[in-house]
Amino acid sequence: MTYNSIEIIKKKNFVYSITLNSPQNGNALNQSLIKELCNGFEDLSKNEYCRVIILESNSNIFCAGADLKELHEMQKNDHKKNLKDSKNLMSLFKKILSIEKLVIAKVNGPAIAGGCGLATACDIIFGTENSKFGYTEVNIGFVPALVSTFLSKRINCFKAKELFLTGKILKAEEAKEIHLIDHYTKSENLQEELDLYISNFLKKSSPQSVSDTKKMLFNFLQIEEKMNLACEINAKSRMNSDCKKGIKRFLNKEENYWN
Repeated sequence: MTYNSIEIIKKKNFVYSITLNSPQNGNALNQSLIKELCNGFEDLSKNEYCRVIILESNSNIFCAGADLKELHEMQKNDHKKNLKDSKNLMSLFKKILSIEKLVIAKVNGPAIAGGCGLATACDIIFGTENSKFGYTEVNIGFVPALVSTFLSKRINCFKAKELFLTGKILKAEEAKEIHLIDHYTKSENLQEELDLYISNFLKKSSPQSVSDTKKMLFNFLQIEEKMNLACEINAKSRMNSDCKKGIKRFLNKEENYWN
């Protein structure tokens, strides 16, 4: 399959990378990128020689979140079309959460809003001094509905609430303290530590056990109904007055104050 917004590369035996490859827009999560990521993960899910997937970026931004220009245009759509688009993002998150491989987010730059959700859906997250994490949807009048269905399984629900309600941006050290990410390292050591982690995983973790455990843990999440509700909230949020104001202000480079 041909990809325009991502690259899929075999790194070494049993290890593949999916590289976000749209530096011109900060790897923004538009419908094209979401579709390619879904297809990329689906392709690797069928690859018996793949046991580890590294999700990374080819630029100094991991993922800047939703493509606000596209989202601005989507606000002209009816609820049915917005719901369909929301379900595309839901499918991506579900694919990452449920795929029977180890998925590692290699975050050496900002992972913001939907981009932070993309990293959060991965099994393991590596961050560096260049990384930033945050769910900033509240700043533009949007709701981080889909990621809310699984973030509180990773961090304290009250800390998740604070992040959602304030849009606070965390450095990697802070994110590590609240268990939002799993490993913090200096950027010059990132590849070496990641390689060592993967090497130990491949030596010590049974492929069948990993597959069965991933299935089990995804089933334990019991988020199907929650995600469908989140899609409804997501679609409605796009069309509310605050979201329309917030996105317009952002695109016009205006200060976004709500008082």
